Amino acid sequence: MDGKSLSRHNIESLDVAARELGVRPLSEFFSIAPEQAAEFMEGEGVDTGDIELPPVQQFSAQEGLTTVRALLSHTQAHADHVADDLRECERILTVAAQHGVSWHFEIDI
Repeated sequence: MDGKSLSRHNIESLDVAARELGVRPLSEFFSIAPEQAAEFMEGEGVDTGDIELPPVQQFSAQEGLTTVRALLSHTQAHADHVADDLRECERILTVAAQHGVSWHFEIDI
């Protein structure tokens, strides 16, 4: 998914909305493979030799759907086309849930 509107929107405000709605915040679904994290850090001049990076985390698609659907009901999500990205997340996560596929958000770095 493109996700540009979602990435431009203040994720903190969506996280506040998620907490108010009693669901897991979107920022808690982010993860990255340790190899990719190390590559990025090394590109920024960080020596990763002594850093133990955590493994990539996967989440249940149903848990992601719960958050996305709750946020779609919240007015905060309808600013700056964020709802369009959330609907795309909902579409993808619905298929993932039907097939028992886990997932995570990842930032394209």
